[in-house]
Amino acid sequence: MKLTLLVGRICSGKSSYKPDACRIVVSNIVKDIIKSSDRSELQNTIHLAKRISTAIDMVIDTAQNVFDDIVVDGIRQPEIVEDLMLSHPHADLVWLEVPEEERKRRYETRKDAKDTESFEIADNKAIELECQKIFSIFKDQLTVVHNYTQK
Repeated sequence: MKLTLLVGRICSGKSSYKPDACRIVVSNIVKDIIKSSDRSELQNTIHLAKRISTAIDMVIDTAQNVFDDIVVDGIRQPEIVEDLMLSHPHADLVWLEVPEEERKRRYETRKDAKDTESFEIADNKAIELECQKIFSIFKDQLTVVHNYTQK
């Protein structure tokens, strides 16, 4: 089984990376844990890292019996990455790198109902900054994928 732990800032293209793989969307797991889909509540879950990583591990354990290629999409906390790398040492840790200007363009053009604040505010929430910490902490273990083609 190939397991990819996928990390990237808001609008870095996580949902379109490896579209044929089984996708475990971390935000869906978090929604289930906190019983809410409100973006502000989802972004206020740093204290739930252990519960989130345990839930992700359970889903991986089930999915690996059926799928050969699994992507864990949207990890936002270093503690979760650390837990998953310990339980799955052969996992690939992938960081999607996209210039800020392009991420802003994507954010503004996607017109998602959950995007109720400006890109600048959404991109600087504590949970997004935690995501950036992943890059700093795990930089020697990351594969950086430049997920942008200049037009």
